[in-house]
Amino acid sequence: MKQKDQNPKSKLGKSSKKIKGFVIAGALIALAVGVSLVMGTKLPVPNSTTSSVPHDAMGMMHIHPHLSLVIDGKAAVVPANIGIDTTLWNFHTLDSYGMKGMTVLHTHKDDGIIHVESYKDQDYTLGEFLAIWGIQLDNYKVKVTVDGNPVSDYGNHVLKDGEQIVMEITTNK
Repeated sequence: MKQKDQNPKSKLGKSSKKIKGFVIAGALIALAVGVSLVMGTKLPVPNSTTSSVPHDAMGMMHIHPHLSLVIDGKAAVVPANIGIDTTLWNFHTLDSYGMKGMTVLHTHKDDGIIHVESYKDQDYTLGEFLAIWGIQLDNYKVKVTVDGNPVSDYGNHVLKDGEQIVMEITTNK
């Protein structure tokens, strides 16, 4: 009389099926955990008729400093759509913290208002905004004041809600 358990192929088959079962169960658990983590941390996905997440779904951070530009003594315009228009969007390190179709630091109009709209509550700097815009000021004399107070290291200046930034650029160093 032959016993089923003494057959090596039978043992291998049972063992292989158990391993496959554990692998499938583990993959399903990992998938479930991953989906729950993503669903718990992501904001609503915009519908097909909108290009971004609604402002009320932004989450943690939404501030508006104001930048005035003066170039060679004359008022200049901060363009609309910096960080939205691909020709005015040159630095992509912060993209994952912003809404779809725009980066964290951007403008909507040519009124000088910098929109800081982020899923992540952290400090953002004037230098990061200038990098997104693609502005390099290494060969120019730059004087910056914030709310009337001089700022020596404007690139590392942390943007704050409602502040008035005046950047004077002289093209003849």
